[in-house]
Amino acid sequence: MIKFISAAQACAERDAQAPWRVLDLSSAAEALAGSHRVQFDAIVRNEGDTVGLLPAIEALNQALAHTGMTRQTPVLLIDDQQGLAASRLAWTLAVCGFDDLWMVDGGRAALIAARWPLGEPAAAEATPVLAYDLTVHHCTAEVIRDHLNHPDWQILDARSRAEYDGTDQRARNAGHIPGAIHCDWRDLFRPEAPDFLRPEAEIRALLAERGVMPDRGQTLAVYCQSHRRSSLLFAVLKHLGFGDVRGYPGAWSDWGNRDDVPIARPEPSVTPTR
Repeated sequence: MIKFISAAQACAERDAQAPWRVLDLSSAAEALAGSHRVQFDAIVRNEGDTVGLLPAIEALNQALAHTGMTRQTPVLLIDDQQGLAASRLAWTLAVCGFDDLWMVDGGRAALIAARWPLGEPAAAEATPVLAYDLTVHHCTAEVIRDHLNHPDWQILDARSRAEYDGTDQRARNAGHIPGAIHCDWRDLFRPEAPDFLRPEAEIRALLAERGVMPDRGQTLAVYCQSHRRSSLLFAVLKHLGFGDVRGYPGAWSDWGNRDDVPIARPEPSVTPTR
């Protein structure tokens, strides 16, 4: 389970001494009281042009060793990047079997505005070793390729329209995974308050317009360029109650640099002759 809550709700839970481990992935110098700071670069791995891969499990354990987390621990994730860093860690923890994950709508700034105090971080604690379960919440290029046009699968592209169409090229090949439904991650946010998610009903309506509905029971595979933006889409889909949602680490930085997978390329524009 991944759930978004308001900053006011988070502060109320803190006052009620909720047993959260609070993980702050922001770059701010001052600590949120009672939080554990986690460096984003420590929870991803890059290999050449392919970025946003899962780190070796030993590296992930080292990055989180001070948090005292177990799979039974409720975890509150916070960042100052519109939820991109927090949702990437939420997805990673879901792959490790965590199912009690919380995120603050509006992030660190909203939390401070709601009067979560700055102060002493949480003391370091020892934690059991985490392990990946790649049979859930995770997929690869090969798995996606084998399920293209499968009626029980939908592929969701969280990138910009220009990246999807191929006019913004960020890999050796431009375009998108064939059959992928374009779901720009920015469409999830309120235009007048872009750090805050739209109301649930609006997000459901936006998804339904694209044919993405939880009652269809389809497997949803989400991707972007490096599986940060698509991690946010993953977190929102889980918040809304979608069942089998899978993230593709490496994402287009992997798919777009390969020669063994199909690519839907944009049609070249043709200037009419006179």
